[in-house]
Amino acid sequence: MFMKQITEIKVALSPFNAASKSSRLFLNHINTDAARKVNPTIKIVTDVLNDPTAPSHIQVAYKDGKKLSLDADKMKISNIVQTVNKHAKKLEEIEEAKNW
Repeated sequence: MFMKQITEIKVALSPFNAASKSSRLFLNHINTDAARKVNPTIKIVTDVLNDPTAPSHIQVAYKDGKKLSLDADKMKISNIVQTVNKHAKKLEEIEEAKNW
């Protein structure tokens, strides 16, 4: 993942809702030592919802100010990662072009 281009990730999920599996996996994917080394200033906020039927949401804020909001219950983990990386990859390419 292009964690370097992300400033904040908010994940709201109901841990006992089977539909929130993708959100839980995404949270595990981004909350690793390797990801923290790439971007130590990233802010990861987790909101645990009390309602077991509540839908999961993921919000991502990028360095350029763009915000992405995902309804994670309707997506697979691979689709979530791909969607989050899409804009981050563009920002990474722009940054590399400036440093060239």
